[in-house]
Amino acid sequence: MGLNAVLTDMLNITYTGYEMDFLLLSYGLQYIEYRSNSRTEHLLGGDSLLIKKKGPKLLQDKPTSVQRNASQEGGGLKEEEIYSTVITFESYLLFKGLIQSVASISTTSEKVAVEKERGQAAAGDELSEAEVYKIDIPANRYDLLCVEGLSRALRIFKNEIKRPKYVLKRPDGPLEQIIVAKETANVRPFVVGAILRDVTFDSENYASFMDLQDKLHQNICRKRTLVAIGTHDLDTISGPFKYNAEIPKDIKFKPLNQTKEFTADELMNFYATDSHLKAYLPIIRDKERYPVIRDSNGVLCSLPPIINGEHSKITLNTKNVFIEATATDLQKAIVVLDTVVTLFSQYCKKPFNIEPVEVVYEQDGRKEVYPVLSYREIIVRVSEINTKIGFNLDAQTMATLLTRMSLKAETLNANTLKVTIPPTRHDILHECDVAEDVGVAYGFNKLEHRLPESNTVAEAFPLNKLSDLLRGEVAAAGWTEALNFALCSREDISTRLRDDKALDRAVHISNPKTLEFQVARSSLLPGLMKTISSNRDMPLPLKLFELQDVVLKDSTSDVGARNERRLAAVYYNKTAGFEIVHGFLDRVMRLLDVDPARDGSGYFIRACDNPTFFPGRCASIIGPGNVVIGVLASMLSDCLLIIAIALCTALAGEGLTYLLVYRSEQYKRLKSEMERKTKRLEKKKQEAGEVVDKNAKKRLERDEERLKATNRDMSMFKMKSMFAIGLAFTALLSTFNSIFDGRVVARLPFVPIGFLQGLSHRNLVGDDMRDCSFIFLYILCTMTIRQNLQKALGFAPSRAMNRQQGSVWAPAQQQQFNYFR
Repeated sequence: MGLNAVLTDMLNITYTGYEMDFLLLSYGLQYIEYRSNSRTEHLLGGDSLLIKKKGPKLLQDKPTSVQRNASQEGGGLKEEEIYSTVITFESYLLFKGLIQSVASISTTSEKVAVEKERGQAAAGDELSEAEVYKIDIPANRYDLLCVEGLSRALRIFKNEIKRPKYVLKRPDGPLEQIIVAKETANVRPFVVGAILRDVTFDSENYASFMDLQDKLHQNICRKRTLVAIGTHDLDTISGPFKYNAEIPKDIKFKPLNQTKEFTADELMNFYATDSHLKAYLPIIRDKERYPVIRDSNGVLCSLPPIINGEHSKITLNTKNVFIEATATDLQKAIVVLDTVVTLFSQYCKKPFNIEPVEVVYEQDGRKEVYPVLSYREIIVRVSEINTKIGFNLDAQTMATLLTRMSLKAETLNANTLKVTIPPTRHDILHECDVAEDVGVAYGFNKLEHRLPESNTVAEAFPLNKLSDLLRGEVAAAGWTEALNFALCSREDISTRLRDDKALDRAVHISNPKTLEFQVARSSLLPGLMKTISSNRDMPLPLKLFELQDVVLKDSTSDVGARNERRLAAVYYNKTAGFEIVHGFLDRVMRLLDVDPARDGSGYFIRACDNPTFFPGRCASIIGPGNVVIGVLASMLSDCLLIIAIALCTALAGEGLTYLLVYRSEQYKRLKSEMERKTKRLEKKKQEAGEVVDKNAKKRLERDEERLKATNRDMSMFKMKSMFAIGLAFTALLSTFNSIFDGRVVARLPFVPIGFLQGLSHRNLVGDDMRDCSFIFLYILCTMTIRQNLQKALGFAPSRAMNRQQGSVWAPAQQQQFNYFR
């Protein structure tokens, strides 16, 4: 018996076929069977509610879930779960909320699913035998993100209960206060609060209470950047409460589930490795002051948005709950607070009674009372709703349907309804939202299939039609089309194209998920270069083109940007192939019926300078009306650029050495003496011949010792220049390495041996060890260029000195000096 049939039977409603898969589908929700042991499955556009049916074992307390959520300020999920988060509970809790008995549901458990897919051996005892279901919840229905809200909404939909009336119950005495210090204005300027009195917690609703905060943090709170919820045992603290921003070294308290006190700085280091909390540390870590909430005795209750204090920890014995929410967006904080108190005030001794809290701003003396719990009214037209959803319903039918959707609707006349929106339905903003609820309650599957009122003939957009024709012709000419992402990194369009102003023209993504998707591309060239980089093993030549849109800033557009269709082509071979790309240009222009001409009626090319391309091999393409429509050029290779950098570095090093050493009189004297002694020693060796007597050998050794001393003096004299060159070399290497970091600049014709791979493949992605990093190529070029540069400039030692310094008579230390020379 399937889940649809069971719940249909339990809820006393019959739905057939596509008429909404049981009551949840009738309520606009989607039931999906969940077969994974992972919690990272995503459903774009909505949140997911995971339901587990009670298995054959007795239900136990869930300390893992409870402790995990209680130990943080509302909890939180992994990075990848930010917009499609998941909460779990046993399915009988939903039935309990619906006041129904638990029935047997024949579905697939995690263990059975793994057993079917990978065999019995893979289905170990650690996999749960509980039957698992997933329900897709719309992203804006915050009131359905826990079992309390879902079961309440379904019972109202079934007309089993009436809509609850949420009441702000003021205490007999003054309201509890939260005093907001002016220092919070630059950190998290807003705070709201509420109190739930005489709450009864058990292990189930306690876990649901924490999980709801978890869901809200990942959804509307945007991972606590907009709002952070804190819940406290009011009986352990006393008001009025002070919301302040304090210097980190002055903050010291015992965080939740810890046994010792931490300062704020120690806490940041302590949670830097915590898989759950480390994602929230950057929100305030670099601030000069951290937000804190203290009670009247100075007890630190919370360090939002990171963690609560151990002192005010909520337990199953908690009776009075103080709820606070600090925020950078006040409206979001109001919505979050309304959601929490309306869903869990049902566990109060007087259900749906909420005690308000007064917020006092020191800066301007302003006083606000929260939660708002406002009942908003909206006037809607029956005819407009029927037009939008495609039905023909009367006003009374619509009012009845809206009542089932937790909205109060009154008929003013045959074409007008007054709809009262409760504080749980912050998703209702416009008449369109009311129309959607009418359609959900009535059933969109009841829409009749109708022919459109007007007949039209579809036609391709002219620009797209031209693009498709051009693609076919270019492909027929032997070029291969590439299809790249419309987003790229900032370095792709600026540093790698050597265009400093590119970032000013680009449209930036506010919260990019990866470094590769930071801006909308303003050029097709970076994508084509990446395609070539990924296909270097393909036979040469590579002839690639792309015909797609780029995004450019445009102040005249209502959205501040516009799309522009562009064509780019790249020819990659052992030779530049400038004439081949020129032929490509001529072919495209001929296809577009544009002739070569310099009188403004056609196109021609004109030499230009562009830092992206090779100097002297760049030309602008001038179109009709003498407008620059493109560029024709050879790319400046990274290899050539690195060789040029190495050459400039070597020149700078030799220039520095010349200023500090070569032009000095002392160096000239030592060099002259060195050459004179070397020639004299060479002459004596030739006169002595191969057979040398004992006395002659001693004389030669004494001459070599004197030569060695002179060489040592020369080397020590050059030491100051070597030190200066070393500092300059290190600084330049660090600077250029940061520019080329992670880029494959060349491809080696061999696979380096093991210990060299750490240098040649440094910071590169992939396993191809033939890929060469900047630092390896730069060092090779520098070592090679400097020796030849010294010879060209006349700074190299004479041949006689080289022969003497490399002879078998020279000691090991002498050879070492010569090596560094």
